[in-house]
Amino acid sequence: MKKGFIKKILFMLVVSIFAILLMTIKSDAASLSISTSKSSVAPGGTFTVTVTVSGGAGNITTSVSNGSGGKTGFLDNGSYSFTCTAGSSGSVTISASGVVGDYATEKDQNKSASRTVQIVKPSSNTGGGSSGGSTNNKPSGGSTSRPNNNTTPAEKEKSKDSTLSALTVKEGAITPEFKKDVKEYALTIPYETSEVNVTATTTDSKATVAVEGNKDLKEGENTVTVKVTAEDGSTSNYVIKVTRKRVPVALKSLVVKYENQEGELIELPLNPTFGFDKLEYTLEDLEYWVEKLSIEAIPNIKEATVDIQGADSLQTGENTIIITVKVKAEDAKDVKEGEEPKEETITYTIKVNKKEEPTVMAKISNWINNVWGNVSSWYTQNTEKIILGALGVCVVALIGLSVYIVVDYNKYKDVIGKVKKTEHINEEIDTSKNIIEEIHKESKSTEEDILEEGKNDKPKGGKHF
Repeated sequence: MKKGFIKKILFMLVVSIFAILLMTIKSDAASLSISTSKSSVAPGGTFTVTVTVSGGAGNITTSVSNGSGGKTGFLDNGSYSFTCTAGSSGSVTISASGVVGDYATEKDQNKSASRTVQIVKPSSNTGGGSSGGSTNNKPSGGSTSRPNNNTTPAEKEKSKDSTLSALTVKEGAITPEFKKDVKEYALTIPYETSEVNVTATTTDSKATVAVEGNKDLKEGENTVTVKVTAEDGSTSNYVIKVTRKRVPVALKSLVVKYENQEGELIELPLNPTFGFDKLEYTLEDLEYWVEKLSIEAIPNIKEATVDIQGADSLQTGENTIIITVKVKAEDAKDVKEGEEPKEETITYTIKVNKKEEPTVMAKISNWINNVWGNVSSWYTQNTEKIILGALGVCVVALIGLSVYIVVDYNKYKDVIGKVKKTEHINEEIDTSKNIIEEIHKESKSTEEDILEEGKNDKPKGGKHF
């Protein structure tokens, strides 16, 4: 019973922890919000705007419509504030936007928020009573009564002027020269510039200005709008067509290869390592049998062309390979009739030395060196396997030797036994031989004794018949 109760408690704890984690993850989701110190404001009044990013970080731009103010800044799970001045009527709209990196998902998200503050005119004072007097309109107590003459003054007419007295761009001069009645202008900026800083001065000090489209400019034509809002709420737009030049022509990749004697393409390392802004390179020395190089040069502009010279017929000694990248210039439309079209070009050079063909003896020496080098390389790459193999061979040899020694020892014992038997037989034979010799000696001695006795038994003198 107790064990079941404990298991239920543990299960509830695990579920609670999991729910808390989910709530934490959800709370970390990035958000963008705007708050204001006032919900309504008098014409021309001021209030504080606070922009907050929660659960993420990013660069946030805040703009104000029908009012002045605004700010751009990087917020990392924090906020910034600024003072906003309201227009003359209607409402003030504060808009904030930017790309925020979400802590929870670790992804960039486009966030935006807006808030409106109403512009409210203060009410007129319509009250006020007359001081009292007698019914016969005579002065009382020495005071003189005055008639009530409370009247509302005529409201001042609001300005309708939504023009500019000056318009400049920090990154260059606009064309044509500024005039407040001219509403369209042009500006060309280099590729390295992706944002323009516009300064606009209103003719009427009570008018407000908002600039849109001046950031994150793309290649080609961009539209920057300067919106001017007059005191009465009427608006007019000044437009600047900003042309951002394309990226300068260059190579985005460069790969050099040669074909070895087995027909395989081998890449050659460039020195220094390739970079689109590095124009001079060298290669390691080539063998005498390499006749040409395979070069892959890809431009960064689709319309560009690439011309390669000096890579097809390599000579002994130093060779220079020239790679030229060309593209029609952006201002080629301005070329007059009969003139050559303008081109934007960039040139890369690669220097490489090709070795001389060696003599027969040198070829033999090189072959031996290559073989030895291959063997050494193979040994280096397979050292561990070779050592393990050698140990395996040694173990097998030791086992075989042990078996051989055991078998050979048994044979040795048999041979020793046979030798002993043979020696024993030889000893017996020698013994028998000695006995026979003794018998032979005794027999010979006996025979000699008999002959001697026979001689002694012969009659002496005359003939015997």
